[in-house]
Amino acid sequence: MDQAGIITSPFPTVTIPDLAFTDYVYQRAAELADKPALIDGSSGRTLTYGQITGAIRLVAASLAARGFGKGDVFAIYSPNLPEYAVAFHAVAT
Repeated sequence: MDQAGIITSPFPTVTIPDLAFTDYVYQRAAELADKPALIDGSSGRTLTYGQITGAIRLVAASLAARGFGKGDVFAIYSPNLPEYAVAFHAVAT
């Protein structure tokens, strides 16, 4: 504890880039294409960075083709599955 009641990490400070979250995901996805990005804890099913980014682009394009755009509201009702990340990033794109 550095100050009264404030707990700090013993690890170095993490630098958070000034970049949209989806752009951050895309940033190294090509070089990590075959590496696991998300693993479903209950089933063990794995989605790679390549699968995730491909699915994000496909869903984003499909939403745009249906008229979804900046400023629109989109609700995601989903169980805790890796595909939630696809829907989230597709909407944020």
